[in-house]
Amino acid sequence: MSQMIDPISSEIFERKPYLQNYFKNFQSEYRWELLPAKKTGEYYVSLDGNPLSSSFSPLTQATRLVDSYSLKPTDVVILLGLGNPHLISLVSEALAPGQILIIIGEDETLIPVMWDQFLKPVLQVPGRHLFSGEMFYPLFFNYLESLPIERVSGLKVIRNPTDTNRNPIYKELEEKTQNVFSAKMSDLLTKFEFERLWIKNSIFNLVHAEKKPPVKKPISLLRDKFQGLTAVLVSAGPSLRKNLSWLQDVRDKVFVFSCDTSLKVLIKAGIRADGVVTLDAQTNSFFHFMGESLEKIPLFADLVSSPTLLREPMFQTVVHSVTAKYQVDAEGSLVREVTAGGELAEQVFADIGDIQSGGSVATTAFDMLRFMGFGTIYFLGQDLAYSGREIHSTGTHHNEKWLTQVNRKNSLERTNEVIIRKRETRFVPSASGKTVLTDYVLDLYRHWFEESATSVKEMTLWNVNEDGAEINGIPSLTPAAAKEKLNSVPNHNYPWRELSIWSEKISNINNQKKEKKTTDKVDALIQNGSERLFYKIKTDLDFMESKLKEFEVNLDGINESNSSSPSFQESEIWLWMQSESYLRRLVRKTEIYLLRHKDLDTKRKNQIMFQSIRKEIRYLKRSLYPMMDAFPEKG
Repeated sequence: MSQMIDPISSEIFERKPYLQNYFKNFQSEYRWELLPAKKTGEYYVSLDGNPLSSSFSPLTQATRLVDSYSLKPTDVVILLGLGNPHLISLVSEALAPGQILIIIGEDETLIPVMWDQFLKPVLQVPGRHLFSGEMFYPLFFNYLESLPIERVSGLKVIRNPTDTNRNPIYKELEEKTQNVFSAKMSDLLTKFEFERLWIKNSIFNLVHAEKKPPVKKPISLLRDKFQGLTAVLVSAGPSLRKNLSWLQDVRDKVFVFSCDTSLKVLIKAGIRADGVVTLDAQTNSFFHFMGESLEKIPLFADLVSSPTLLREPMFQTVVHSVTAKYQVDAEGSLVREVTAGGELAEQVFADIGDIQSGGSVATTAFDMLRFMGFGTIYFLGQDLAYSGREIHSTGTHHNEKWLTQVNRKNSLERTNEVIIRKRETRFVPSASGKTVLTDYVLDLYRHWFEESATSVKEMTLWNVNEDGAEINGIPSLTPAAAKEKLNSVPNHNYPWRELSIWSEKISNINNQKKEKKTTDKVDALIQNGSERLFYKIKTDLDFMESKLKEFEVNLDGINESNSSSPSFQESEIWLWMQSESYLRRLVRKTEIYLLRHKDLDTKRKNQIMFQSIRKEIRYLKRSLYPMMDAFPEKG
């Protein structure tokens, strides 16, 4: 306990409260000791009498190991194993204050043993973190998930060999860490490519939310509306076509929720989906709906979805949502991160509804079903693999397009094979107990479903699949077994068709009055919010242009007097842009570029930022000004 009351430890615990938990007198089957090495002033860790590093000169061993790594200032560094205490000190000294170093151990009771002499000095430095023992690993992954990935360029893992060779937990932790980091880097690259498009689409869709047809509704109107009911989430994996007869047999017992890619397959099989989900910000998604009669199927669309699709009268209703990620940081606080442009949604839809996503339409659709309160979900066509070395089920838009390219020299099988061979593939366990080919991206989605399955204990999940990848936590069923499970489920009689999202004509009088009151209120909010948002964005852009011009004029005066240039990123207009996050996100790529090129002088940094801001203002204006006829000028 003495360690907890000295001033330095108290200061560390104030900044990193979770560290106090290591001093709660944990019991352990291991005997940890910090012992002096043969070389004076050096120490090593002993486990049950066995040294976990050199007992002669652990400092020399640590120095050689650290020298073998090239550590950049923008790297996140993870140290696996605490057996060589000098390794902790040397790695910390090799990094800049504030640079992230995560120290991973295997047992809680080792920390008090090493605290005063080795851990306390390192953990005083900003950016240093410690997670040791099974109880603290979830906290480690929460912290990893909340890392500001835009500030880092890579991940370096340093291993104390005696620890990592002895205990397999380190290999398991490293694999999971690499997966999380890869997913975050992939997410960042996706943001680089699409964030400005997401913002433009969100603004367009919000400003036009009151336009009819189609009628726009927030998914919040359906929160927990379907408790106790069963749904089938239909994806477009190759196994879909062989299991369509099962879905036809159980149609009257389930709510059919289709991903956009699988909708045409269902229509050709004579199955009318109860809803279809789209997520694509580009107009490519339009091809999944072309040529079909869809007036009776609501479109569930993320706010970033292509405006070209959402303004088409082929749908009676569009149900909007925003993608938001909730995670707990190392301090235990809940952090909400919404997709770029989604932060503007509350100005039009007071409560639009947050949906979590793993990056694919199927992951978004799954969380929508959870949001709507379904108790049991069956997955159909969720292969997450190239079953039979095919990419999609026949009947999808992709297959229709490829069939037009079939000739004597180019078969459909060859088209699939060419695409598969361009991807980073691997074999994973299949639902039938064999193996099946998948790729890096599909495997990320599989891991997302596996993580989600552990967090929705109140739901029952089944995977109707014999060909695709095995999804841990979601048991696989044959169509016959799935049909047997549904035998005891009564026919639902389509209760959702009584809601205004599915039909403007509500048969039940009580429902009609309640629904009409809610709908009228929502429609009024949307109309007023759309107009306010239009004028707000127009005002924001005009204000930013004027302030940018003002800053440049002042800068010219300073340059003439040969004084040093002030940084734009310390100006009042930059601080204001931070409060308007949709504007700040437009220049995220430029901001990260400047963070990673600290050698540039202030004048050059200002020039780069000015060019970027002006480019984004022009980009938004081209999207905004065609909307000018949406509202009459005031005055």
